[in-house]
Amino acid sequence: MPMEKKVKKSLSGLPERAEIVILGAGLTGLIAARELLLAGRRDILLLEREAGPGGLLKTNRSAGVTIDELPHVFFTKDKRASAIFRKMTGPVHSYRHRLGVMWKGGYVDFPFQDNISQLGLEDRKVVLRSLLERRLEENSARPGNLEEYSLRELGGGIVDLFFRPYNEKLWRTPLSGMDYAWLSSKIRLPGAAGLADSILGGTRAGKEDVAPHAEFIYPRQGGIASLVEGLLRAIRPVSPFCGAEVLKIDAGRKVVHTGRGAVRYGRLISTLPLDRAVRLAGLKDCYKAVSRLRATRVVCLQYALSAVNLPPYHWIYVPDPAVPFYRLTRADLINPRAVPGGKALLVECSIPEGGSAAGLEKRVTASLAGLGIVKKKDIRKVWLSSHYPAYPVPHTRRSEDVPFCLRRLSASGIISAGRFGEWSIYNMDHSIEAGISAAGKITLP
Repeated sequence: MPMEKKVKKSLSGLPERAEIVILGAGLTGLIAARELLLAGRRDILLLEREAGPGGLLKTNRSAGVTIDELPHVFFTKDKRASAIFRKMTGPVHSYRHRLGVMWKGGYVDFPFQDNISQLGLEDRKVVLRSLLERRLEENSARPGNLEEYSLRELGGGIVDLFFRPYNEKLWRTPLSGMDYAWLSSKIRLPGAAGLADSILGGTRAGKEDVAPHAEFIYPRQGGIASLVEGLLRAIRPVSPFCGAEVLKIDAGRKVVHTGRGAVRYGRLISTLPLDRAVRLAGLKDCYKAVSRLRATRVVCLQYALSAVNLPPYHWIYVPDPAVPFYRLTRADLINPRAVPGGKALLVECSIPEGGSAAGLEKRVTASLAGLGIVKKKDIRKVWLSSHYPAYPVPHTRRSEDVPFCLRRLSASGIISAGRFGEWSIYNMDHSIEAGISAAGKITLP
């Protein structure tokens, strides 16, 4: 039976009970609320720890700019997710991606493994030699980690030149400590024929879409935060209760304890990081599994510039370990309104666990200037935003650890959903589907 809708509120204004409580007002939580409202549910409470909703989907709109705090574009083959995105954001720009890799004083086209012919002779020899040594033999043994998988599929030359330095720079984890199941959602591997064309400059490589984000869209107005604002309009009168950090989940009594008071619930959806939800619920048999969960911390610098010296790539991968950033995004090529009369550059840095971002802006600016990408006189303003967790690291035991924790949470009546709730490398379309799925577990008989 649904709980009564007229409920008491604590002195902080937090309702003391709600039929459905959603923890976290990021994309998945907002989508879940929308779906529940569409299904006729009204007694919904969204709890958010931060000062505002949106999670990672935030846009810097200060000083006349419209620059996302992290680079975001939307791509999907899911018609339902695409329809929701377009409805929430309004008109969009449509693009076919142009991507590059910063390479030895210049650039090569991305995917790196499809464009080996653009490398110098010695690097091409390294790639070819490694493939001949391995002879691309079929190995019946299932790879045990990302290192074994990438060596089998790409050969040691490509792995050592690009794949290893870039991914270990981003994930701050050795390839041998990562699973590879996630890879198909990010890149498509060329196979033997594709590698031959890549090395020799044939026509096969690059003919087909080489990545899921080959075609992408982006809001015409407001930056990626327009998606959040559209969802907030769609879920009125449900408004996220912000500044309410969850301190404990008492699943037996169906009570969520927050820093603003306690809330009784009938059903509970959590989009909190999986390790945090497990500990808040006191599921001690999961503690060993969640102790293995790790995530990256990403610090993103947003540059408003008068000019920038880069090829017209939408984004550029930077594998060189001596350079402090792993990716550059030309935000002005994606959002022409990002910096009126100027250019916008997003610079992403992965910070080691326990590491400090002190002095990072100075190091990044010096590196950009040293590489000839920007001149200091052309820097109008720089903003820095820190995000943790940013990307869940797909560790080698993810396929056993995560399902085990999800089952235990489910047995306690907690629906865990979203990028962090399911500890998966979700894009926006996956997060939308996760919110729809979470709501369906409540509304479907």
